[in-house]
Amino acid sequence: MVTVDASARDGADCLQLPPPARPRQGLIPCWSRPCRSVAPGIRKQTPRSRRPGLQQSQAWIDRRRGPVSHSPSTDPVRLYLQDIGRVERLSEEEELTLARLVQGRERLLALRPPLANGAQAQDRDRWAEAAGLSPAALRLALHRGRRAKERMIQANLRLVVAVAKKYQQRGLELLDLVQEGTLGLEKGVERFDPTRGFRFSTYAYWWIRQGITRALASQSRTIRLPVHVTEKLNRIRRLQRELSHQLGRSPTVAEVAAGLGLSEEAVRQTLQRQPRPVSLDARVGRGQDTDLGDLLEDPHATPEQCLTREQLHEDLQQLLDELSGREALVIRQRFGLEDDIPRTLTEIGERLHLSRERVRQIESRALLKLRQPRHRSRVRDYLFSGD
Repeated sequence: MVTVDASARDGADCLQLPPPARPRQGLIPCWSRPCRSVAPGIRKQTPRSRRPGLQQSQAWIDRRRGPVSHSPSTDPVRLYLQDIGRVERLSEEEELTLARLVQGRERLLALRPPLANGAQAQDRDRWAEAAGLSPAALRLALHRGRRAKERMIQANLRLVVAVAKKYQQRGLELLDLVQEGTLGLEKGVERFDPTRGFRFSTYAYWWIRQGITRALASQSRTIRLPVHVTEKLNRIRRLQRELSHQLGRSPTVAEVAAGLGLSEEAVRQTLQRQPRPVSLDARVGRGQDTDLGDLLEDPHATPEQCLTREQLHEDLQQLLDELSGREALVIRQRFGLEDDIPRTLTEIGERLHLSRERVRQIESRALLKLRQPRHRSRVRDYLFSGD
């Protein structure tokens, strides 16, 4: 026989009450809609418009805010925050009463027998008999426990948002983080023991954070990291930030390893898994007009590409032989044909003991020679080969 809290039997004798309306089947109703009172003993909520303190506070906010646009907001985050902001917070007494109702429902659900097709009524009677309740009392306890669970979730959604904001810019949008944190909050509501003597928010924080961090570990990366690796990486990042504030510089691997009680090799291996893969098709540059893949050198070029580059180098050398020694040197230095490091006109002038303007004149004369049709035809095929 399962003991159900007295608040679940409150009111006139449960057996004499008409059975409550059967709750709709399906998922839990929208958590952002404030629910009505769930059980006797919960203080009746005074409408916000009748509270003098809230009226004065709202008037002060309106004065500070200035003219308000009456156009409806389309920002989903803003709408969600406004919606959950209308839900009243729970007092300690309400929290305990609701938690007892939820725990009573969880104990009843643990006794639920497997349902057989076409025998729901008989299974309900067996369930009530196993719990030591009448079918009407069983329905009432389940209904009140479900509404209590919804109320506790609604009243703590602000806590979910506060925790989710700490994990932004890590691969998931804020609303996705809030959704995962709300699932963790639901688990916390189901497992909270009000007899331990601490507030629910203290207990729920851990479940909310676990839901968010597990989602980040499994959904934020293209290549998923194991949960324990993600948690170790988070601890390393946290300690790095703390040591940076204390030391005024970036901490070394040895300092981080000593602070965590790990070996330096373990810290290095974990940090090597930190970078995230980036698409080669990602658009980069100030105008977002260049593919990242176009800027990366391929260390595994095909033999045909290597041969083409060698031929291009030979043809360029033949073109430079048509120039004077000073002109060829300026072109090589200006475009980095020798060491892939282009030089400025000033740097070339210092090397040749010439002025910047004189180097510019030599460069212009050399380019004019190279643009002649008989020279340009040598490299035209390379320009349109696509290699």
